[in-house]
Amino acid sequence: MSRNRVVVQISDPWDLGELLQWQPLQGELLRLQGDAVGGRGLIRFDKPISYKGLTCTYAVVSPRHVGVDLTAIERGGKVDSGFTCISDEQAGSAAALDTSNWRGGIAFIGDLERIREEGNARDSDRG
Repeated sequence: MSRNRVVVQISDPWDLGELLQWQPLQGELLRLQGDAVGGRGLIRFDKPISYKGLTCTYAVVSPRHVGVDLTAIERGGKVDSGFTCISDEQAGSAAALDTSNWRGGIAFIGDLERIREEGNARDSDRG
């Protein structure tokens, strides 16, 4: 059974990166939906993020730049992305990828990359 393992390297906000000691976040890409602006995905982190009194287990990810598509991770690329944390309830709903009503909470910027199935190396670590 194939799992869509991903790794996120946070770049901003700086204080969140410092809090996490700049360690990459690992998780699973549960959904990936294409659209006209590069797609959206739903990630469940292996370890919840705690930041400013809030906890994040799920995040909606989308590319930060025009012309970039999230499916680039399937070809071994990194995608500079925005991450918007959502509630567990929203993550389990039909509207999981809809962040139009998001009004604050944990959000951050970073690189999204797929983890190869064999071992724990990232695709870009191939020699």
